[in-house]
Amino acid sequence: MTAELSWQLKMTVPLEFGISTVDIDRMINFYTEILGLKLVADNYVPTEISRRIGATPHGYRIVRLQTPYGERIKLVQAGLPPHQKEPPSCVCERQGFAYLTFVIADLDGMIKRLREHGVKLLSEGEKVEVRPGVYTIYSIDPEGNFIEFVEYPDVVSYRPDLYR
Repeated sequence: MTAELSWQLKMTVPLEFGISTVDIDRMINFYTEILGLKLVADNYVPTEISRRIGATPHGYRIVRLQTPYGERIKLVQAGLPPHQKEPPSCVCERQGFAYLTFVIADLDGMIKRLREHGVKLLSEGEKVEVRPGVYTIYSIDPEGNFIEFVEYPDVVSYRPDLYR
């Protein structure tokens, strides 16, 4: 089922997602060394500009990490970092942005890698079949953000728009 749109967002690059951090260096290590994202930029935005755009009154460091598919995760640490909150016990108990999803080819290999690095896994560390042949597991990054890893038996059926 597709709905006719009267207007459509015209993106020029893949989606980017920002994560406000308490310890940006620890987060860089997790996303680059454990998940294998590539560090592509590390910049500082001065106080005057960060106030003007409404980001933070204290300036901030912003690091851009890129997935092999081209999406980017931006890690941001304000000059006066936010207080770290305790994550909820379940993914969807958080209001707003709840989790990142990586659709991957080797879920068992990812689980093994996460375990080797002591990353907290939900569902007792076991992948769960959520639909026939579709498996998922959630983990938690160093600052309590949930990350979902999903493996589809036929990714072309899941996202035919990418394979036309």
